[in-house]
Amino acid sequence: MDLDEKKLGETIRRLRIHKGIPLEKVAAKASLSPMSVRALEMGRGSTLSTSLKVLKAIDETEFLLNWMQKSKEVSPLLALRYSRKQAIEPKRVSKKRVRE
Repeated sequence: MDLDEKKLGETIRRLRIHKGIPLEKVAAKASLSPMSVRALEMGRGSTLSTSLKVLKAIDETEFLLNWMQKSKEVSPLLALRYSRKQAIEPKRVSKKRVRE
């Protein structure tokens, strides 16, 4: 399970509960099954389309825009790790042959 997917699902669940909207009502308003909404909130098996429908159903489309903006920011530590991985090119390793 992707950490971001789980985090997004937990946040959507918190927003829904904070607004006092039952899961079944969100599912009906989003034209989804309650199981799809539950899967989204648990961070598994959901799509971007499902996320958008649920965010619209709980009137939190602004949240998505803010979340997308934050995800564009790159951590300096992650950038360094990425650059180190790119700098190290895989090389073939061969055994030295022993002459008899």
